[in-house]
Amino acid sequence: MLKIITQMALTAVIGLTLSIPVNAGIIINEIFQNPSAVTDSNGEWFELFNSGLTDIDINGWTFGDNDIDSQVVNNGGSLIISSGGFLVLGRNADTLTNGGISVDYQYSAVFLANGADELVLFDDVLNEIDRVEWDGGPVFPDPTGASMALTSVSLDNNLGSSWATSTLLNASGDFSTAGRCNDDVGQVCSVSVPEPSTLAIFALGMIGLASRRFKK
Repeated sequence: MLKIITQMALTAVIGLTLSIPVNAGIIINEIFQNPSAVTDSNGEWFELFNSGLTDIDINGWTFGDNDIDSQVVNNGGSLIISSGGFLVLGRNADTLTNGGISVDYQYSAVFLANGADELVLFDDVLNEIDRVEWDGGPVFPDPTGASMALTSVSLDNNLGSSWATSTLLNASGDFSTAGRCNDDVGQVCSVSVPEPSTLAIFALGMIGLASRRFKK
């Protein structure tokens, strides 16, 4: 009986572990939708942060808005965001014309509106990973020449109160923290260890309880 209970509990724990999306740690961390030093077509970009414990390959992922903008990441090979690392995706990867930003992946089919818009991220099988829907000013920041920066990786990044206007001056004259933590707005970037679920704790408790009973 102890063996059966142990096997059932372990099966539950393993099942719960496997059900945790491996890509769940990827978040939209910074959005630069309205540059001032260069044109929008040259200077728009957004940044992803990997708050998980595993390196993630986003080649084959899709991003876009709620309407017609959509692009599949086709890097010709892996495009890795390391655990605790950042990746900048932009409309122009030429630092001479994009405001001096180091862009890791250049795209062409997505446009970041200066007013209200959305940015939605899907993995390679179209599971939604993250989304930000900004309102163009009433709640979200609405900067010109500065990025919208997430203030904490633990906050809901689809709430305007979780964002602030970047204050770090770049050589171009605009403000952003592309490719790094938004420490200018108080952000601390660290990887997160998933907390065990209640059911997993219960399953492990069953093993301990059964073990004590069968020892008597």
